[in-house]
Amino acid sequence: MKKFFSFQAMLAIAATSMLISSCSNEDDSFYTDISGQSSNTRTAISGDTTIIDFENDATVLLAGPTSYGENLYADYSGSKYLTWSDNSSSFTCGINYLNGGFNYYNGGIAISNWNIMSNPSSETGDWWYSYLNQCSVYNSASIDGSNENAGHSGSDNFGIMYGYSDAYNASYMSNPEFSFKSGEEFTVKKMYVCNSSYLYGVMKYGNQFGIYGSAVSLEQAKGYFKVLAYGFDANGNATNGGQPVEKYLADYRDGTSTPTSISTTWSAWDLSALGSVNKVKFNFIGSDSGTYGLNTPAYLCIDDIHIY
Repeated sequence: MKKFFSFQAMLAIAATSMLISSCSNEDDSFYTDISGQSSNTRTAISGDTTIIDFENDATVLLAGPTSYGENLYADYSGSKYLTWSDNSSSFTCGINYLNGGFNYYNGGIAISNWNIMSNPSSETGDWWYSYLNQCSVYNSASIDGSNENAGHSGSDNFGIMYGYSDAYNASYMSNPEFSFKSGEEFTVKKMYVCNSSYLYGVMKYGNQFGIYGSAVSLEQAKGYFKVLAYGFDANGNATNGGQPVEKYLADYRDGTSTPTSISTTWSAWDLSALGSVNKVKFNFIGSDSGTYGLNTPAYLCIDDIHIY
């Protein structure tokens, strides 16, 4: 999340939220209107498994025109990104509709091909791991700044999800999710995940917005950060007994049973324990969490979702 929004605009939102009824996360939905673009993903078929790979033809609207993703916000004057869908599998993802608009700071999943992993010559400081570069993936197997071949298996496009839920942010944010057509259910055999540049840099180097008041890495703080996936069936009931499937993106706690260094490439995440699902929602939890919620950027890149 862009930290300017977190620590300044949040105060205004907190005040207005008392006048606005917060939306239930269970009622979040994706909405498409004529002012934006809804595109179809291309899928790869392997046996009985369909792979959502986010590749498409030249008409695709990706996050842009810079790696900040201006077209992910309601005030953008050009064509806005809203949703993506795949007709062959009924897969859909997009920006959450909340408080009367589509804005990435409300949470959601965008489609991107940015892979800026260091400062361009025109930038200084922590620009490459700030909200100004929020749509980039940190995949060290790709060429920095090429904006191609940074997806899993060298593809160009990938999804980048943002958002989390806690006791503080219900009035202005809801969880990123993907879903299938009403009444349809699939098992998510696995999907591939990779840290965004923003997330990677803050976990690796820290910044001034953390609970320590200065740039402290998760390793120095002996902290952790993880992503959680929750499944829901076609009737809206939680699957897997309501329990999430978790993946640690970093875990440096003393004596932890899940020691995890920060990854710089794509890795597989098995979600089959969720069972047959119509919807999967994501959340993030980390040790660097303060008065106003999570300080570690709640982003993660996703690609090649295997469903059957």
